Amino acid sequence: MRDIIIADIHGCVRAYEALLYRLQPNEAEDRLILLGDLFDRGPDSWEVFQTVVRQADAFGERFILLRGNHEDFLLQPRLTLSQRMVWNRVGRQTTVQSFHAHGAKMEDSIPFLNAHCRMYYKGNGFQCAHAGVLADPIEVNDANTLLHDHHLVLENRYTGPLTVTGHIALARAAYFAGDRETIEFIPQEAFYPLPQTGVICIDTGCGKGGSLTAMVVENGRFALCSVPETC
Repeated sequence: MRDIIIADIHGCVRAYEALLYRLQPNEAEDRLILLGDLFDRGPDSWEVFQTVVRQADAFGERFILLRGNHEDFLLQPRLTLSQRMVWNRVGRQTTVQSFHAHGAKMEDSIPFLNAHCRMYYKGNGFQCAHAGVLADPIEVNDANTLLHDHHLVLENRYTGPLTVTGHIALARAAYFAGDRETIEFIPQEAFYPLPQTGVICIDTGCGKGGSLTAMVVENGRFALCSVPETC
């Protein structure tokens, strides 16, 4: 069984389909872990949502969806004026338009997201959060850290169990050792031993003109695979 971890899709269905084609997930055996931020920025949030709903059914209990900051904007019962301004600035309207083009509303996704989104995931040899992690165990971190933080990963001071994150768009996926110094960009397609500690950020800017990246974990090793947003 493989653990297939996929970073922020941001409404880019062509990139998502291309990545799935490259990876060929086995719905009967593999675990699919989505790090959140399914919507906004890209033009096809409705199509992404339809794909993810089908995957939830196909993978069953091996389907894992994290709550990202964009899901959080949608699922919160009330947003402040500042939060609404931020959400509009980071692509809310593209999701509204995508759902509207198919005779639907963005809010139609709320029951599914409420049923499936989780704040973090603990796997075998790694754990996942959408944004940041400050302390171990992961469940002691507050929602702002797990969903919205833009600084902790880049500060490179987390030394707890290996955590895979998205949220922070990098030119290339990178490993942060937690010593405030060591940052290693990770080459594609080759398998490497899974680190025991630190952070691997696999958000490579899909929805911002970058690429969509997956991390495949199998037998204590991992490899990365990316496709351009425009494929």
